[in-house]
Amino acid sequence: MKNEKRVFVPRKKRENIGTYRPRTEAWKKARGTGNYSQDLALKRKYQDMVYMRILKSPYPHAIIKSMDTTAAEKLPGVVGILRYDDPEVAAMEPFTACWTDATNSASNIQAWGCKDRRVLSDRGRWVGDEVGVAVAAETTEIAEEALRLIEIEWEELPFCLTIDDAMREDAPIIHPDINPESNFLPNTEMWGPDIFMDEGDVDKGFAEADEIVEAKAMYKNPQECALDYWNCMMYWTDDQLISISDSYAVDQSRIFLSDMLGIPLNKIRCISPLEGGQHGRGNTGEQPFFLASALMSKKTGRPVRYFQTRQEHFHDTRTECYLTVKIGAKKDGTITAIDFDMLGNAGAYSDCTIGEIKYVPPEWLESMLAGIPNLRFTGRAVYTNIVPASCMRSIGNIEMNYIFGLGTNMLAEKLGIDEIDILKKNVSGVGCTAPDPSVVGILDEGAKLIGWDNRHAPGEGEWIDGCKKRGIGFSLNNTWHTENQEFRRGPTQVMIKLNHDGSVIIDAPTVEVGGGSSTCAVLAAADGLGVPYENFHWIYQQDTETGLKDVVQSDSSVSLVLAEAARECAVKVKEEFLAKVARKWERKPEELDMKDGRVFVKAQPEISQTIREYYDSVDLWEEENLVPVTVMHSRPIDDKSYGFAYMATFAEVEVDTETGEVDVLRMVVCSDGGTVLFPAGAEGQLTGGQCQGLGEALYEEMIYDEATGIPLNFNFVDYKFPTMADYPDIDPVPMEIFEGHGEYGACGMGEAAPCCTPRAISNAIYNAIGVRINETAASPVKILNALGKEGR
Repeated sequence: MKNEKRVFVPRKKRENIGTYRPRTEAWKKARGTGNYSQDLALKRKYQDMVYMRILKSPYPHAIIKSMDTTAAEKLPGVVGILRYDDPEVAAMEPFTACWTDATNSASNIQAWGCKDRRVLSDRGRWVGDEVGVAVAAETTEIAEEALRLIEIEWEELPFCLTIDDAMREDAPIIHPDINPESNFLPNTEMWGPDIFMDEGDVDKGFAEADEIVEAKAMYKNPQECALDYWNCMMYWTDDQLISISDSYAVDQSRIFLSDMLGIPLNKIRCISPLEGGQHGRGNTGEQPFFLASALMSKKTGRPVRYFQTRQEHFHDTRTECYLTVKIGAKKDGTITAIDFDMLGNAGAYSDCTIGEIKYVPPEWLESMLAGIPNLRFTGRAVYTNIVPASCMRSIGNIEMNYIFGLGTNMLAEKLGIDEIDILKKNVSGVGCTAPDPSVVGILDEGAKLIGWDNRHAPGEGEWIDGCKKRGIGFSLNNTWHTENQEFRRGPTQVMIKLNHDGSVIIDAPTVEVGGGSSTCAVLAAADGLGVPYENFHWIYQQDTETGLKDVVQSDSSVSLVLAEAARECAVKVKEEFLAKVARKWERKPEELDMKDGRVFVKAQPEISQTIREYYDSVDLWEEENLVPVTVMHSRPIDDKSYGFAYMATFAEVEVDTETGEVDVLRMVVCSDGGTVLFPAGAEGQLTGGQCQGLGEALYEEMIYDEATGIPLNFNFVDYKFPTMADYPDIDPVPMEIFEGHGEYGACGMGEAAPCCTPRAISNAIYNAIGVRINETAASPVKILNALGKEGR
């Protein structure tokens, strides 16, 4: 059972890193004084601000043949109308809404997707697509009324909603300008052919196997359900475009706007304060409304605000996938060959699908199955007329984990070997060998806490209340990421200013989304400088004009790269300050140290002063005046591999065979963080991530009307996701096994937190009832159907 008194104990005791502290932004959030983008873009601050709405396609696939905006233009309160056929709109180049999230060069910022989007396109490709026309008015209500007054002649086109429909020979071509032959996303020079990885001799590996299993599964397209809805305000000064938004990548926003609008970077200013969570959504670049808002502001000469409604924000999902894995192994569990196939549903635009289908899986294989001699991966995707698939937490990993965990579970059953032993024998990353210490430590701890040795055979547990059965299951994954996997980010910049009163200002630039990355940076800086954590003020509002290059919140790597850079910067500040003191005290700098904001002589600690006392003792005319010690430090990313870290989720479920309901009773989530920088944040990530994992396993799925293509559950009433009443007893277990680069050698934890949950729960269901449910979400209807109780 869960240990209520569990308190994380670090392997190396430090003053701040590895300790339980309040978050850097906690007081601002608790008091309601922290700004979000909506707090900055207020009518009382920008009294001439107008509100923009964009036409949403009422059809899944249609072309605008003609448009009459006369009546809308005459409506009182309408300030401006921007049409698809206006010269400034028609001149815009096509683009993709997918980014490489942390690119270190402007040319790669739209590298993942096909350039298949246009601003205010005359062609709608899903019900809700932003197309045709935008209206700016004094109020949102007037803008919406104006849209209703616009007369549009539509040409409705045939549409397809599913992967199977999109692959039919007579399927309508959704992007003839991208692929005139079919709905498959084209192979590019960057992403290569369908068979994206083919190592060794897979066919020979299967021939050498004693046993072979083949597993198939379907991963559906859950929603992100982020509560901070996409929004922006754009306005022009005399020569500058200013953007206030909830984008978590201000520098990339600036680069994107510069590329699309043809404006020098120094003429664009992007501002993002705190963000209320985004779960990867921010990796789907600046949606077309950013560009439309900028053009509308230019046209009207007024600030333009766009704010998605709750329904409109049901906009970004995972890539729905058909998944197949074939595994061959010797009788002792040694895997000889694996063949993966992933076929995805990109939806109306490519966006992040290519990354999910072709970038992430090979990286997953390199960290999970590098020791398998014969390995093949095939990745393809098709366009359909549903909401575009986006970037979502655990992108690509959660699907690969779902199918691989099914395959190894089937293999273990066929060989009569414990699945944990199979994973210990076979899972390792590039440059490593199995058994990997992180894999072994994580699996052993999780198995002990869940009671793995007491499990029963599938379906053979005792009955509870005459109709219920219990089972346990687990799944293993890499933690995503270690530092070397983030080399594309480029150097990490940090600035620290030590004031004469001992207070500290730190610019560790990242948009805080609630994960605690900024806290990790400040904890590390406090250790490096020798000043109390409470003395630090973190600059939370990111501004491209006044700040440093931001570190984009993705891949759970911000905490580790910022912490290392912050510590190094703090050490430099400390060295500079100690040099000042050494000159005043007529000592060598190496004779001095500082702790808790007090500088002292190492050999005679009683000789000491606080920072304030030191500056008070300095004569006004001396060199050591009141100018703050300020250092800007740029730390490169180390591209050397130090191995990989792993995490595992164990789950116990209870299945009601009469209703099909699944009750997740408890979960154990073990994750190797290398060095756990901020234990409360790590535990929060491991616990909170299960809301997504649990939802995708049992509840969440986008539903469309097959006849009309209309989304049926794009709201928080009809879309089902777990509430607190559904949350199980969760035991988060941050661990320290991996040792990476730098002072801390940390790795990511939050990105992978939900990654193993759907497979762990699915395997637990199988262990409970002896029937496999290999499609998310495992709803009561699917379970009853699998039990042969259709219609009950």
